[in-house]
Amino acid sequence: MAVYRNSRYYDGDAQQIKNKSTQAYNWTVYRAFPESTRVTYIEYTWVDGDRLDYLAAVYLSDATRWWELLDINPDIPDAFSIKPGTIIRIPRS
Repeated sequence: MAVYRNSRYYDGDAQQIKNKSTQAYNWTVYRAFPESTRVTYIEYTWVDGDRLDYLAAVYLSDATRWWELLDINPDIPDAFSIKPGTIIRIPRS
């Protein structure tokens, strides 16, 4: 598995994880976050039709920063299965 030097996952911990459905092993990279980092954020209630790139464009002024929304919400494992009513944190720029 290759992680590009300019990737935000470059310094992450690569592990092979077994997929319980297929019994195959897949590589994944877990990022390490410094514990001393403090981020101020607002809370937003997810509604049907929301997308992380749209929220990043509105709140962070850049749709390509959608991954920052996942970083501050580690309890959301899949960006495509966020249910309406879920409260997410959005970092203040």
